[in-house]
Amino acid sequence: MRFLFVLLAVGMLAGCMTTPTRHWQHKTIPSEQWGSDQRRCQRAAERYLGLDTDYHADRGLSAYDERMRQFEVGKKMTKLVGDCMRKRGYVPVD
Repeated sequence: MRFLFVLLAVGMLAGCMTTPTRHWQHKTIPSEQWGSDQRRCQRAAERYLGLDTDYHADRGLSAYDERMRQFEVGKKMTKLVGDCMRKRGYVPVD
């Protein structure tokens, strides 16, 4: 029964693991540039985390461990992209 609960919890986390798309705005940069700046920050975060080469690599992890790793990577990505956008002078819009 406990195993079933753990599987259910992992499944619920899997639905939350995608990095939420946050909208950003800047008061002096044209809105047409906002998306490209966010993509630059996204790519920089991916490079920093080493996701270009080994993100999809089979590491021999169990399904649970892989989901937890993806969850942690998602949290780090969100923070890094947010930090990058703020350094560029953007503010989040919710």
